[in-house]
Amino acid sequence: MLLEIKNVSKSFDMKGSSLLVIDNFNFSTDKGDLIALTGPSGAGKSTLLHIIGGLDKPTKGSIIFNDIDIYSMKESELNIYRGKNMGFVFQFHYLLEDFTALENIMIPMLIHGAGKHEAEKRAEELIKSVGLYDRKDHYPSELSGGEQQRIAVARALSNKPEIILADEPTGNLDKANSLAVLEILKEQAANGVCVIIVTHDEYIASECKKHIVMQKL
Repeated sequence: MLLEIKNVSKSFDMKGSSLLVIDNFNFSTDKGDLIALTGPSGAGKSTLLHIIGGLDKPTKGSIIFNDIDIYSMKESELNIYRGKNMGFVFQFHYLLEDFTALENIMIPMLIHGAGKHEAEKRAEELIKSVGLYDRKDHYPSELSGGEQQRIAVARALSNKPEIILADEPTGNLDKANSLAVLEILKEQAANGVCVIIVTHDEYIASECKKHIVMQKL
């Protein structure tokens, strides 16, 4: 088992009271799983994704990754874990405007100690895999929304993560670009990466191996 979410709850302090968003949530995933998280706004989908990714500590419960509770780690260890094992794709691409498409893909590798030549070689492989090699020297402002999001997916793959967490990755895209991004994520799952997608798109959910529906409390 790659990942276990065990008895996870999350609440937020709201002006003296407590707002419970996730209550005693459990599920497990393995390598190669393609999972859709769906449900109404406010059901805690994005919050759960952030908890799995080590970005937001649960109020109670455990996230067990490769038999280790990630929230038992020191903050420095958690940062390393996140960078090496998790790839994040958000609804907004968050590309760095002053860097080319290729450089944006290289940055996570450079942060985690890869040499420039190694990072550039890997980035070129990734940008080819998303069909944008001819755009590698373009800046984000010179790319379409769909192209920007495909670069963001390539960036998420740069450190060869075991899990990809995608939060509404097609939310701002037209149908053709949505399908292109979905195919890239499906290919990663076929290659053994666990992919968890928060989505409101019924078609994308139907294409996933597992479908978890979260309810608003």
